[in-house]
Amino acid sequence: MNKKSIKWVLFFTIINAQGYTLDDCIQIAIDGKKTVLSAELGVVSASKGLKASYSGLLPSVQAGTSVGQTRFPETETISLDFVNYELDTSKTDHYNSFSAGLTLNQTLYDGGRSWNQVQQAKTNLDIAKLNQRSINIQVIQKVIQSYYGLLQAQKLLDVSEKNLEMSTQQVSLVEKQFDLGVVKRTDLLKAEVAEGQARVDLLNRKTALQNARRILFNDMGLQDFGQQITASENDWVIPNIPSSSEILQLLKEQNPSLLISGSQVALNDISYRLVRGLRLPSLNTSVNYSANGESGNELLDALKDNWSLGLNLSISLPIYNGRTLSIQQQQASLLRQQSEYSYITLLNDLKVQAELIRETLNNYSEIIPLNQSVVAAAEEDLKLARERYSLGSATILEILDAQVSLIRSNSTLINTVHDARVQEASLKALLGTLDLEYKQNKR
Repeated sequence: MNKKSIKWVLFFTIINAQGYTLDDCIQIAIDGKKTVLSAELGVVSASKGLKASYSGLLPSVQAGTSVGQTRFPETETISLDFVNYELDTSKTDHYNSFSAGLTLNQTLYDGGRSWNQVQQAKTNLDIAKLNQRSINIQVIQKVIQSYYGLLQAQKLLDVSEKNLEMSTQQVSLVEKQFDLGVVKRTDLLKAEVAEGQARVDLLNRKTALQNARRILFNDMGLQDFGQQITASENDWVIPNIPSSSEILQLLKEQNPSLLISGSQVALNDISYRLVRGLRLPSLNTSVNYSANGESGNELLDALKDNWSLGLNLSISLPIYNGRTLSIQQQQASLLRQQSEYSYITLLNDLKVQAELIRETLNNYSEIIPLNQSVVAAAEEDLKLARERYSLGSATILEILDAQVSLIRSNSTLINTVHDARVQEASLKALLGTLDLEYKQNKR
């Protein structure tokens, strides 16, 4: 079964279930996103390039044959046999030639260019693999963001539905009390206004949920046909946040972008050695085996008994070329230095980004428990306000304020947890451990 079939089997299994996990979404994206498949083709192409680079170290063998005919004005040749007293005449107007040969060429020394080309191909293969990792990390990170975006939209919709339910109950309660003459009409109007606002908020949340679903489908590399999908969650647990020294070490060892930048430094160093090798002498040798004849039969006989074997050894040394090689060497040296500067700059930028996310996660680890306590307090406050209102010791404004406070605290908690999840994934992506962690989980 190919990847496409596996993707659709997994997809239909998911949509027919009650919900689907984050790992399921990531697996679908990795199996089906064109960017992932394109990066995989890049690795295959670089692998073939490495195999081709070894041709500079291996000998080359060439076989050749030729058939020719030379024509000239007709000539007559007379020969006399003095023994038998016979006269022999012959006429010719062309000459046939047949030749065949086998040549073997081998470069003995070319200033290290052949070996450097192999190293260049190996480095290009490493870069292709790192680029594939980088693409995978980007795809995984986007799926995580859209997945938790869907979860966030679902939970906010639940809060809006709960808010509308409470607002409708509040209107019903106030109507009864208004009919009994216990409360004023303004109380009823305020309750109806709150209910209308709750309906508007519910409509907006439904639209946000539909958009979040479409984004998730797109990030998974699937078309949205209006399928009903539901994200599931586990409680957010404070992650193990690495120290500053651990961040620096992980960046150097795992971050694909930084590793690509380091490979680019090595690649430019190889380019410098290649250009420098052009100024060194080159030593080549060749072996040639050949034979000639005036007919096909004579050629076959010559290949057996009358062949020739040649051995050639040549050395070349560039003396002057208008300073072209010197300028190319200087340019290669400058490119190498530029790539070193780019590596240091990227390392510093990534380190700062990681430190910012690290501090944000530390902040979330303190904020989220506080938000949870606020939600619990808001729920209790609304409950008490309703009880006081039913007893006539509280106004409708107190209930509405308590209800708004609960909605805001719930929304704040949901948004904060969502942001914390996204920041956690961003840190792992930045440190280059996101795809590795996913592979470990799949095992």
